[in-house]
Amino acid sequence: MKKRRLITAISLLALVTSAYVLGWSSLFTVSAIEINGTKNSLPITIKKGEKLARVEPRIVASGYQKYDWVKSAVVSRNWINGEVDIVITPRTPSAYFNGSTMDASGTIFTLPGYKGGDLPRVSAPTPELGLSATELFQSLPEDFKSKVISLSAHNDSNIAMQIALDEREIRVLWGANEKSALKIEVINALVALEENKNIRRIDVSAPHAPIVK
Repeated sequence: MKKRRLITAISLLALVTSAYVLGWSSLFTVSAIEINGTKNSLPITIKKGEKLARVEPRIVASGYQKYDWVKSAVVSRNWINGEVDIVITPRTPSAYFNGSTMDASGTIFTLPGYKGGDLPRVSAPTPELGLSATELFQSLPEDFKSKVISLSAHNDSNIAMQIALDEREIRVLWGANEKSALKIEVINALVALEENKNIRRIDVSAPHAPIVK
């Protein structure tokens, strides 16, 4: 009985000592904080000298995930050197949607410092339809993709695009995201015809029966 009490007392003392060392003593404190994965400015909510045990990784990470351009945040503590590492994964823009940037999941966000790039300009009534138009753009071969100026989608079966061909802009009624290779072949063949040198609109939603205007 006495032995059991002694073991219990020792265990309790060890627990109290550990709690003190972790939560109150000068040991195991934050010595440095690093944010990696992004060059964009983010606030640091952890302070040097703060107890490592009081730094809750999930809470700190959730604070950064409130920014719409942050896809994920992972926070880790190094109990040996006291460093706290915050790894930020930014969202990757895949299109300009209704004036904002959108990633491959259909999430609309604003990426600080983003200078733009070779992204399609997409307009649609919903992000889901905008994503459908973006997926069509990404599936196109590079030589044709480089000619696309913008895309619009009214529904999944009614996608249109503005393209630049032979120093002129042509509106293409694409229809659904299917038979792309055939549609591109038809477009190139139609544009190559002398009688179509002034056309401004091509409907290839039914590629076996295209319409030009």
